[in-house]
Amino acid sequence: MNFGGYMGKILFVDLTDKTTREQELDESTYRRYIGGYGLGARILYEFLKPGIDPLGPDNMIGFVPGTFTGTKAHAAGRFHVVAKSPLTGGWGDSSCGGNFGPRLKGAGYDGVFFTGRAEKPVYVYLDDGRVEFHDAADLWGKDSADTEASLREKHGGKSLGVMCIGQAGENLLRIACIINDFGRAAGRMGLGAVMGSKNLKAFVASGAGQARIMDQEVYQEQLDYMVHNITKERTPMANRLSATGTATVYVQNISIQDCPVQNWRSIGAEKYSLDQATKIAGPAYAPYVKRPYACAQCAVACGAIVEFTDSEGRTRESHRPEYETVGAFGSLCLIDDIQAVMEANEACNRYGMDTISTGGTIAFAMECFEKGQITREDALGVDLSWGNKDALVPIIEQMAFRRGIGAVLADGSRRAAAALGRGAEEFAIQAGGMELPMHDARCWPGFGYSYALDPTPGIHCKGPVGFIEHGWTDRQFEETHSMRHLAEDKYNYEGKGEPLKLLSHWYHFFNGTGLCILGKYCYYRYPTLELLRAVTGWKDFDMEEALAVGERVNTLRQQFNVNEGITYDDFKLPGRAAGLPPLHAGPTAGVTVDIDKVRDDYYKAMDWDASGRPSRRAIERLGLQELIKA
Repeated sequence: MNFGGYMGKILFVDLTDKTTREQELDESTYRRYIGGYGLGARILYEFLKPGIDPLGPDNMIGFVPGTFTGTKAHAAGRFHVVAKSPLTGGWGDSSCGGNFGPRLKGAGYDGVFFTGRAEKPVYVYLDDGRVEFHDAADLWGKDSADTEASLREKHGGKSLGVMCIGQAGENLLRIACIINDFGRAAGRMGLGAVMGSKNLKAFVASGAGQARIMDQEVYQEQLDYMVHNITKERTPMANRLSATGTATVYVQNISIQDCPVQNWRSIGAEKYSLDQATKIAGPAYAPYVKRPYACAQCAVACGAIVEFTDSEGRTRESHRPEYETVGAFGSLCLIDDIQAVMEANEACNRYGMDTISTGGTIAFAMECFEKGQITREDALGVDLSWGNKDALVPIIEQMAFRRGIGAVLADGSRRAAAALGRGAEEFAIQAGGMELPMHDARCWPGFGYSYALDPTPGIHCKGPVGFIEHGWTDRQFEETHSMRHLAEDKYNYEGKGEPLKLLSHWYHFFNGTGLCILGKYCYYRYPTLELLRAVTGWKDFDMEEALAVGERVNTLRQQFNVNEGITYDDFKLPGRAAGLPPLHAGPTAGVTVDIDKVRDDYYKAMDWDASGRPSRRAIERLGLQELIKA
C-alpha cells in the first residue's frame, strides 16, 4: 500500500456456513468513501437487494471504523454499525464510541460484515486476523453486562473489544441497540435486532495491528497542536463536558424550550420547572460519580461511572446518563427523580435498548394511558401516569421481554400507535419510526431539517444546520464556506437548501474519519484535512474533495432508501414536533417550522427530483453509475 490510515482489507463472515472471505480494497475506494458509514454504504449497496427482510438472513450488518480510528488523533475513536434498519425499513447507520473501534482496526480490518444466520446462538472472535466461531448457548438470555463480563473473563485483558446484545436484541425489538464497554451504545436504528435475527450474540475483536502514517512530521505537528489546544487553550465546551458530562446543558435546554416536555406537547414553565430539571442535570450526578473516563483517543473525557443503590437494594455501577437519556426519561415523562433516571439508563444498557426510542415510546404510552387507550391492566398493574418514576423500569422490562403492554411498545411508538388505533398516531413523535431526540425543531429548526431529510431520520448528530444555529462553529469549514448567517436568521426558511447541502456533505465526510462531533467541537479549530493528508499521504486532498465524498455518501444512502420505496412523506415530522399547532407561550411560542419549503430547496440543491430520487446527472457526476444502474 502506498497510502496510510487503513489496513487495506475488509472481512465478510457468513454465519450460515461459518465461512469467511477477505477482500482487498483499492486506494480509490478508500479515497471516495473515507470510512465509517461511507465505506459501509459502498459495501451494503453492492450486496443488498431491495426488498429484503431486515430481520432475515439476507440482511448484512457491518462494523466499520473511521480513517483516524486507531491512530493518536484526538476525539477520533468512533466507528459505525451499518445494516438495513428494521425500524425504518431503509438505510441504517449508528455511531458508537467506547474502545471497540481501535480494537477492530487493530484486528486487521477496515470493516467486518456479517451475513446469513447461525443455526444456534454464536459469538465471533476476531484476533489479529484469525476468526473463531464460538457457541453462545450459555450467553443467550444474559444481559449485555453479564455477556461482556463473561467474554472478558474467557478471553482476557483490557485490549479486548466486545460488541454484544442483551435480551432486547434477542427478542428482536426494533429499538434494540448494540453495547460495548458495558454501556456505550450503537443506539439508533434498531440494529441490535439485526444481530439477534442472526443469532449473533457478540462480536469480539483484538489485535496489535496499526495503520501506517505517511507523513510523521506533519502528523506529530497536528497532535502537538491538539495537546496544546486541549490543555493550554481549553474551550469552555471542553471544560463543561469534562466536568459534568453531556447533561450539563439540561437545565439551559429546558429554559429555552430546546428539550421537549411531556411528549412534546407542553412547556417547562407550566409542567416541568427549572428546579425539577436541576435535580437530574449533569451536576446532580457528582455525589454518585465513582470515576470519570474517556472513550478511545479522547482528551475531553465526558463520561463517568456512577455508583448507586437501586430500588431492590442492589449496589449498581453504571454509566452516567447522557443528555438524551436524561431528557427522554426526565422532562419527556415529567420525571425528576435522579435514582429513577439512573435505573432506567442501566436497564436499557443491560437489555440493550436505545434510550431515546425507549423514553419516547414510554412518553407516548403515558399519553395513551391518560387518554384511556392503555389501561393499568394492559400494563400488568403498572401505573403509567405522568411523572410516575416507578413506572420506568417495569415498563422497560415488559418491552425487553415483550410482555403485557410491552409487546405493543417493543417496536417503537409508530408501530404501537398503529396497533392501538383510535387516534394514537397523534402521540407518536417520530420520523420514519425513529423517536425524535431531545432537541426541538421549534427551537432549532436546523435539527428538524435533518430529522426529516437525512436518509437516517430522527437523528440529531446528522443535524449540521442545527449545530450552527446552536452557536457552534467549524472554523476549518468556515474558512471556505461561511455559515454564520444561519444562527442569525434561523426562522427564515428561504434559501436553506444550499447551506444544508454543504454542511451535510461536510458532516458525512468527517463522520467517516471516526471523529466524535462533540469532541471535535471542543477544539477551536480541529485540523481535519491537515490530519487526513498526513495520515493517508493524499497531499492534494482538499475541502472540495471532502465535500464530494460527503455528497457521494449521502447520495448512495438516499438511493438505498429510494430503492426501498421510501419517500419524504415516510419521514415527515408529526405536526406536534413541527409546531402544528404551535406552543402558546415561552421562547418558542407561535413557531411552526416549514420543513416542506426547506425540502424543496434542498432537493433542488442536491439535484434530486420532487420524490427525493437523485438525478442521473448527479449520479454520473459523483461516479456512482456503476453502482446505481436504474
